[in-house]
Amino acid sequence: MSNELRFDFLQVPQLKFGFGRIIELPESLEQFKATNCLFVGNRSVLKSAKITEILAEIRENEQVTVGLLEVQGEPDTTQVDKGVQLGKELQANCVIAIGGGSAIDLGKAIAGLLTNEGEAKDYMEVIGTGKKITNEPAPLIAIPTTAGTGSEATKNAVILSKKEKIKASIRSPLLIPKLAIIDPELMLSMPRNVTASTGMDALTQLIEAYTSNKAQPLTDVLARMGLNRAIKSLLLAYDNGQDVSAREDMAFSALLSGICLANAGLGAVHGFAGILGGRLEIPHGVICAALLKPVIEENIRQMVKEVPYHRTLTKYVKLAYLFGVPKNENIKTTAFNLIERLKQLTNLLKIPKLSSLGLQEQDFETIIPLVLKSSSIRYNPVALSEEALYSILQKTL
Repeated sequence: MSNELRFDFLQVPQLKFGFGRIIELPESLEQFKATNCLFVGNRSVLKSAKITEILAEIRENEQVTVGLLEVQGEPDTTQVDKGVQLGKELQANCVIAIGGGSAIDLGKAIAGLLTNEGEAKDYMEVIGTGKKITNEPAPLIAIPTTAGTGSEATKNAVILSKKEKIKASIRSPLLIPKLAIIDPELMLSMPRNVTASTGMDALTQLIEAYTSNKAQPLTDVLARMGLNRAIKSLLLAYDNGQDVSAREDMAFSALLSGICLANAGLGAVHGFAGILGGRLEIPHGVICAALLKPVIEENIRQMVKEVPYHRTLTKYVKLAYLFGVPKNENIKTTAFNLIERLKQLTNLLKIPKLSSLGLQEQDFETIIPLVLKSSSIRYNPVALSEEALYSILQKTL
């Protein structure tokens, strides 16, 4: 009997993937018998030509009432509670979250709390009171307009608490959206910097899920599928936002990254990301991009010290081959060559140093103990000491 073939796998939403699929939203509302719909999204998304057209079509149906909630910056506890109140006033029986990961996370939290008593903070990990989502949330339709977080396929909503200056999750399998409409057409207008940061978030999630100590056969297959497409298409989408094939590849990779992280966990990069994002209000994808190389470098340094080499080192070698590193009989050399490829990629995508966004060495003493308590770091393939975490942060300055 093999432990490798003993695993759990979460359900995924009903998926509608493909160019132009957004036009199917009105009929999807009929599927859920939605009559009072709360739309959650950024102003720019809700006011875009395509979404304005869809909203007009929905409003023509006299049986459907529509309410709008604009996301302002990172979703925080105040916005969640405000959205729940608006949803209750609307008597919302469906939530449609459209936008990047922030909008979808906010929509998840609102959908969950519409049917469960209490405030957002009650349900948050780390800083909350440990309350669980027990009642079935309002049906949630997730429509991503960026290719990054894969939030359309995950069970957690990442929410900022401004008081504690920390991002933490409201987490429950019940928060998985009922339907995800993934239309790459909605991603064609993404600015280059957003394409870079969200794309690196998806890439990081795929790598961390693949090398996680909770990885399993199904997630390994899906992660490699997503990595193949992301490695091929991220720079193409960055250089030409109108490249439909590249946008499709990145949308698919982001979706797979969400499925993988939901089932295999992540690692130290995301252990840092929630803490840094809450303290410094740096975009999540930028943090992931800046930390990916130094975290992998530290992981590999520890793995090659083991005799025999750590078993996950072979996965970093396979990743190196996916990134185009020539095959080499020396497994250690090949693994370290992966680090150089990641450095080249972040340079081409113009990922900034975190010091330029406010991170200072004097912050490390506060940040590191919080990182060690994060949920993601426990899935890192090797244990990282405080000294190792300090060294990683120094390399981002």
